[in-house]
Amino acid sequence: MYTQESSSAGGWQVEPEQVKEFALAVAEVRAHFEAMRRDAEELMHPANSPHMGTSPVGSALSDKFTDRLAGSDGLLDQLGVALKRMDEFVDSAEQTVARYRADDANAAHSLRTT
Repeated sequence: MYTQESSSAGGWQVEPEQVKEFALAVAEVRAHFEAMRRDAEELMHPANSPHMGTSPVGSALSDKFTDRLAGSDGLLDQLGVALKRMDEFVDSAEQTVARYRADDANAAHSLRTT
């Protein structure tokens, strides 16, 4: 269950179960991105290239499909960007979780020693 209330310090209140749920959700999204990337890379195999004939129109269409998949703004590139950004977000979230756990452990330790 997600806590909607803010903490007394003005931040969000996060429960440990939420961190675990978040990690599982991120892993699931990553798996979907990786599956899409594999499918897109499979389309790049020469056996899967579009065969539109040797006419100028057929060649242009074939080039267009290839560019949409593997060009600088193609699907593979965009999936790579999405995965990179997700990695950056996950790294940041993992650092936040580590700080949260360290702060929680320090607070628990200080309560035990006082």
